Amino acid sequence: RRIKMGYTNYWHQTKSFTDKEWKLVKDEYNYIREISLQSPNGIIVDETQDENEIIFNGNPIGDLCHETFVLMKNVRTKKMYKEEDLSFNFCKTAGKPYDIAVWHMLFFAKNKTKALSEISRDR
Repeated sequence: RRIKMGYTNYWHQTKSFTDKEWKLVKDEYNYIREISLQSPNGIIVDETQDENEIIFNGNPIGDLCHETFVLMKNVRTKKMYKEEDLSFNFCKTAGKPYDIAVWHMLFFAKNKTKALSEISRDR
């Protein structure tokens, strides 16, 4: 099956993660990051800046990166335009290898916490 260039993962974050939930999610991300490093050149490149976020992209070596995945501990509260749905998030991966890490993190967070109300992908 051929994946389209616009292949995207979607999620709605309707609540902030509790401290306990965020620790679970961060621990899972650390596991994913560790596993990624076992592949030649690594599947993901961590871009996380502080403890309240998880940010990564695919490895730019071999053009395996696309859009950056961003998962925040706290929900967004500032609208850029009146009708904006602050719970809606997406990450376009174009089906590149790091897509499995994006989907795993969303699936894990949805099933182990109450912060994400909905997840989906172009599959």
